[in-house]
Amino acid sequence: MKKEKKVYITWHYTRHGIVYLKHILTLFWQKGLSKDIRFKNAEQVQLMDLFNNPKSKKCKKFVFDEIIYFTAPQPAFDGLESRRFFYKKSILEDNLIIENGLIPVFQDLISDENKDICYNLDLEKQYVKNKYPELYDKFLEFLWRNIHHYSIKTQIQWLLNDTNFKNVYHQNQFKEVELPIQDLRNEQQIYEHLSKYITKNLDFTDNTEYIINITLGSAETQTVWYLLSELDKLPPKHRFIKTYDNKTVEREERFKPFDVVEYPTKLLYEVKKFSIIENTSSEKRELINDLFDTFFRTPFSILIIGERGLGKSKLIKEFAIRHKIQPFIEANAASFADDIMAESELFGYEPGTFTGGLKNGKNGMLIEANNGVFFLDEVHHLSMSVQSKLLKALQKDEEGFMHVRKLGSNKETRIKCKLIFATNKPIQELRNTLFYDFYDRIAQHILRIPALRETPEDREKDWENVWMQMGFSNIPCPKHQEFLSWLKKLDLPGNYRDLQKIAIYYKTYLDFKDEIKKNLKAKSAFEYAKQQYESFHTTQIPNAGYHFEYNKTAKELEEAFHFHLQEWAIKAYSSRKKAAEILQVDERTLNNWKNNSTKNSK
Repeated sequence: MKKEKKVYITWHYTRHGIVYLKHILTLFWQKGLSKDIRFKNAEQVQLMDLFNNPKSKKCKKFVFDEIIYFTAPQPAFDGLESRRFFYKKSILEDNLIIENGLIPVFQDLISDENKDICYNLDLEKQYVKNKYPELYDKFLEFLWRNIHHYSIKTQIQWLLNDTNFKNVYHQNQFKEVELPIQDLRNEQQIYEHLSKYITKNLDFTDNTEYIINITLGSAETQTVWYLLSELDKLPPKHRFIKTYDNKTVEREERFKPFDVVEYPTKLLYEVKKFSIIENTSSEKRELINDLFDTFFRTPFSILIIGERGLGKSKLIKEFAIRHKIQPFIEANAASFADDIMAESELFGYEPGTFTGGLKNGKNGMLIEANNGVFFLDEVHHLSMSVQSKLLKALQKDEEGFMHVRKLGSNKETRIKCKLIFATNKPIQELRNTLFYDFYDRIAQHILRIPALRETPEDREKDWENVWMQMGFSNIPCPKHQEFLSWLKKLDLPGNYRDLQKIAIYYKTYLDFKDEIKKNLKAKSAFEYAKQQYESFHTTQIPNAGYHFEYNKTAKELEEAFHFHLQEWAIKAYSSRKKAAEILQVDERTLNNWKNNSTKNSK
């Protein structure tokens, strides 16, 4: 497998200069590149000399394959801050400069007599070498404390030729990229030139990981980095770090310790809430939103469970659209005709793997979902064979990658994607249906969508949404009190499908010609919808959830069953008369079922 390339990206920063880049790279060389970048209180003076001994056993010796150093024309940086032109007055107060006897040198360099050589490093070096030969080496040693006041080109030349940087990095690993930006306070200019360079020059495959320092440059360049990330204009494998002085250190010195900390690449991703159910008044649904928001931010799979007719797949699709999740790849396990089709769709295949395949082969859905979301609905339809192969692909390595192998290939593709599965099977039935290890892999987080009967607060909103989705928006949504009162009492075992049926019946009555309406018992759209629904969609009694107690006699079991049956039916249909009609008994029998059990229990 090809080794992943690591690239460090940063902007030049006027206040700290290129020595700050050297310190940061030295810190990575010392500590290594970890999954979570977090370096605290790095001492700049100590870091300055670490590259002197590249064979040191105390360091992890991590080296970036490439360093991309973004700059702009010098006037653009000078426009950010003018202090670099007055640097050599502050140098006279530097403790290390004082301690090493360099004050005479710098007093001489900033004098009016030497204004022609000041800021010209080559001329300054020659001047000091000739006039202060005994201090020349010290001058070079502590030059890093002032290098940020020279021009960008001079600083780069100093880094590559005059420092111990060359003991670890080759010149060809450092790449200055000067963008033609005239105003580093203009986000539009920065975005235009930076995005153009990135699109043409950076690697958008999985072969390269970019560590991007977003704090340097200007405040506007930091804004643009986040904008590029939110718009998916950066390579998929990129990470953001921030570097800043530790202001809590109470030491009076010019170069304070600094921190390097990894930050999210999606700022909006962190501050927005990933709701799966929109505009709800239900506490149960709001809890589902909170859970989903938490689950989605983790690297673990999510299993969505819930009754039929709840629109689980629709919820996930709308979520992906609403939050602009890309890529979003979805499949329905029930649509796979056989195992060959399932495997070819999920994993892909190489050219010539089987008759009827595409000439150039095909990427499977998992590969297409890389860096996005893969959603598999009705997961209970997968065969044991496909489950076993999918389980192997979904196993993650130490870096969190899954390994997918196309049919007919001996090579694996490393991918990262969010896995979401859905089913309408109860958990116990699902566990008995699926391969045990496969169940454990897909059910790392489980989210149960509540049935409509559990969220009565949203019944009116649910009804309005269904009416609109059915394409009936040209007619006002029925919401008169008698209709809504009836609607709110329904259990709706088919959930949204039941609401859709009611909407169809209601709208159909409105479309009937007058002669048809005259021959119907129903005298309104509400009556017709009510009659049709109750006649054809509520006669099948759903599971009441009764459990037998096996320590009772047969007669006691029968009486207990009848008692629970009548109790459930009356509650379900909100009417003793309706319950008797549904159970096809008279009301007297219902009373006997209730009284016999009560009498025997005394």
